[in-house]
This record gives sequence, C-alpha cells and structure tokens, in this order.
Amino acid sequence: MTAPELTRHEDTFDEWLTGFRRWAGHGGTGPDARRAAPVAELLALAVPESAGGAGAGYRAAAVALAALADDTGDAGLPFSLAAQMWACQEPLIAFGDPSQQDAYLAPLLAGRTVGAFAATEYDAGSDLLSMRTDAQRRPDGSWVLTGSKTFVTNGPVAGIFVVLARTGAGSALGGLTAFLVPRGTPGLTIGPDLPTTALAGARLCTLVMDDCVVPPDACLGPPGAGFAVIMHAMRYERALILAPVIGLMTRALRRAIEHARSRHQFGRSLSSFDGIRQHLARMQLSLTTARELLLATAAAADAGTLDHGRSALTKLHVSTEFNAFCQHLPDVYGGYALLPESGVTALIADAVASRYYSGTTDMQMKIVAEGLDL
Repeated sequence: MTAPELTRHEDTFDEWLTGFRRWAGHGGTGPDARRAAPVAELLALAVPESAGGAGAGYRAAAVALAALADDTGDAGLPFSLAAQMWACQEPLIAFGDPSQQDAYLAPLLAGRTVGAFAATEYDAGSDLLSMRTDAQRRPDGSWVLTGSKTFVTNGPVAGIFVVLARTGAGSALGGLTAFLVPRGTPGLTIGPDLPTTALAGARLCTLVMDDCVVPPDACLGPPGAGFAVIMHAMRYERALILAPVIGLMTRALRRAIEHARSRHQFGRSLSSFDGIRQHLARMQLSLTTARELLLATAAAADAGTLDHGRSALTKLHVSTEFNAFCQHLPDVYGGYALLPESGVTALIADAVASRYYSGTTDMQMKIVAEGLDL
C-alpha cells in the first residue's frame, strides 16, 4: 500500500495503521528503522498530496506517532521523526519554492535523508532577540553564516539543516532569515552527539558555522522572513511534538496494570489495594485528558483553525499530565521501579524533558496568558 492511497478512505488508514503497528511491534526500531518503508509512509502522512505526501492529515500522523511509541516502547525514534515532520517538513511545505521542495522535501519524505532544525543557541534559547548567529550577504548574492547552534535534534545524521540566522538589526520580526544548509557545506561543522539522560535513541548535537557560504537560493522564504518560518514551525511542533507521549503513557499504563495484577503482597494482588487502584485511576485520567486534547488539536490543524495559543496549551497540558502520570509509577512498582527493565526511571526522564523542548513550560504559560489578554 503506497502512502497516497491513505487519502482515499478512513478505513484504508485504519488498515494501514494495523500493518504499521504490526511492523513496529516486531522490531520497528534500531539503526536501520529510519530507512524502512513504514517510516517513510509515516513521514508523509500529514503532507498534502500536492506536495508529494499522503494527505491523510495531522490527526492521522499523531495517531501513527503514538502507535509507534506504544508498540516499540521507543521514545527517541518517534521524537526524532516528529521533530523532522513539524520543524523541517512543515516550513518547506509552507515557504519552500518548487526547486527547494524537489531538492529537500522529496528526499525527506522518501526517507533518503534526515532533516534538522537549528535555532537554539547557548545564550539565547527562546529569546530570538539575543540570537548571535549572523548571515552577511555578499555582492554576488550568496550568504556567509557565522555562529553556533545547540540541541539540534537529528543533527548528527541530518542531510539538510534549516538554520535561523540574524540578517538585520532590531526586531526579530524582520531581522531573521531561515537558510537551507546541506550537510557537507564548507564551513559547517557538525559536533559530536550530546549525551542526554532522556529520549534514548534520539541524537542531538551542536553546529558551528565558520564562514559557511550558501548560495542565494538557500533562503527558505524571502530574506527577513525567518520569524515567520520559526513561528510556523513552532505552531505545529508545539501542537504535535508530544504525540508519541500518548503512546508511551498508554504502554506504561498497560504494563503497570499487568504488574499490579501479577504482583502479590499479604496474599492479595496489588490491584486489589485501594491505594494502588487510585494511582492507576489517576494515571488513566492523565492519559485520557492528554490524548483527547492532543487529538482535538490535531483535528483543529486539519481544519485550518490551529493557532499559537491552542498549540501552546496542548504542549503545556500534555507535558504536565505526562509528568503527573509518571509520579504515580514508583508507588505502583515500589523498589522494582529502580530496575531498568521496568522502564520507570527512563520514562520519568522523558517526562522531565518534555517540559523543555519546543519551548519551556514557562514559555507555554506566557503564550497562553497572552491569549487571555493578560
């Protein structure tokens, strides 16, 4: 079944998802997973047919990302795929010209290359006005990029980077430009993997650009449109980057229930104790509200009504409930929570990380408050 066929009928997507879950549940992880045909089909789900994708929509993509995390128990791969989908593919669809889409979007959708978005800097973070990466235009129209980026998801394996740089003074509204910088561009140095305690399998690094020269057609959108590019990317990333979390929580709750039923104390299963039952019930509450809000937000994206306030609210709520969910796990598992095979401490680390990527919890609060005219 090819990806464009997924647009024909809803039951066709359900059929595809069943096959996708079967693949994921039988080893859909590892170093070669990115090159597997099911992953390429996933990457194409939310991309319009006119841009070479499946046109199945954002909700379908969110469901598939959650299924991948649920069936594999892998946090890193779904996160890495989501980062490419929302922060690289979406800007290329919205701002890329036909030649850029042919050169970069098509290989991304086919799984032949990997995309990375490079905006974060050591001393800037969410403060775009403090961005120091600079791009100077030369008389022949080319650009010279100088600066560094950090926490670049997919960076160690990326073939194309969307790099945000300052091209003008003053406000970020007109002083930033997004550039498409291929791997191997002279002056571009890709740093080693950054060690992390969460999102096992996701690969992050730093980028250094030292007199990195890119041609005139490297601009994604016109010069000065960088703020629009990053805001477009963030609108989708904040809304949907936590779709895999729904799968992780679903898997963790299922395993916690199995543990509570099989583990006995004082001649009774743990699941018969009111305290344990209350922990599991609260985990179900966190999962349900997180899932329903995220899928409703994905449906809003499909309807063309997704705004920044809704995206920030979704990121805030899902990350908050993910952390609340994980706080119950040690009480269900007891000392077994410390064993790696329980997955509890790894999931807690993933939950903590979810508060910070794509904008911190405080940043999401700020955006939501501004939507309330506060």
